[in-house]
Amino acid sequence: MMRSKIFSLLVFGLLGAFTQQTFANCTTLSSSLTLGPISSFNVPSLNSTENQISGGLSCSGTLTLFATQYIKYTALNIPTKLMHTNGINSADITILDYDKNIVSTSVTRDLSRFVEISFFSGPNSSMPFYIRVNENTNLVPGTYKGQFLVKWFWRIPYLGIGSVSLYYNSPNLKTNLFGNITDWGTGQDATINIELIVEKDCKINAQNINFGTAPLVSKFNPVTGTVQITCSAQTPYTVGLSNGQNYSQNRRMKNVSGNQYIPYEIYKNTTTQRWGYLGTDRWSSSNASQNAGIYDGSVTQGYSYTAKIIDDGSNASAEGTYKDNLILEVAF
Repeated sequence: MMRSKIFSLLVFGLLGAFTQQTFANCTTLSSSLTLGPISSFNVPSLNSTENQISGGLSCSGTLTLFATQYIKYTALNIPTKLMHTNGINSADITILDYDKNIVSTSVTRDLSRFVEISFFSGPNSSMPFYIRVNENTNLVPGTYKGQFLVKWFWRIPYLGIGSVSLYYNSPNLKTNLFGNITDWGTGQDATINIELIVEKDCKINAQNINFGTAPLVSKFNPVTGTVQITCSAQTPYTVGLSNGQNYSQNRRMKNVSGNQYIPYEIYKNTTTQRWGYLGTDRWSSSNASQNAGIYDGSVTQGYSYTAKIIDDGSNASAEGTYKDNLILEVAF
């Protein structure tokens, strides 16, 4: 399906959909998280910030603060990449735990501590983890997927003051008479599915065309310029240029103070091939003036043009300022 690009406004959001396995008032979450949709040009922002996600353990209800919360996890399977649905491309990622430690497969960490504020400040009252996407603007657009699996163990106080509390315990956790943990038990697994959606995008750099000042229409000289366009990796595209606001057989500039017109045209490179918005008048990125057919997400294509006043003897003779507005459209 063809899409068109003139301007873009890009928003990052996090979308979570959860199912739960319940054990008392603490649960492990099987969750799905979506990063994006995000423009390929904004992917580096996911590297410079740590995006909060659910670590897979949630405790809700009234918990005892100013007490020790006992929490431990074992990372069973932690991906370092999200795979593109094409099965070829990938996006490097880093998962971090509550303390911003890097999480890797087979690592076990004890997060137990005396707390004044609850651990569970993540999505759905969960233990927050974080994800970084370690990529630049060369990331190929599309959907990337991955999954991580964590086993959680917990002993969380509730309904009490300080150490004098009742506790939510993970499966088969054992303590002695003094409440000290002697066996963390079997724990409970949490599965988190991650999806990153990267959208195609383009950056356009185009300058106004100014024919300058002349005493007669026949005295205006041609004007040359170059439009610069950078698009997402592996994204061929075409560039169209509208007919303007005053088209009649040719593009026309209109006197801002009257109804007089001066016809003009814009041609590809230094040829007489019109640059328009339909069919072969469009300009393919495979035939750009500079860097044709290079789609790596960072190289800029250049489209050199020549703008000419058409002096056909019927041009307006009224002095004044003549203007027109064009839309440059990129379709991919």
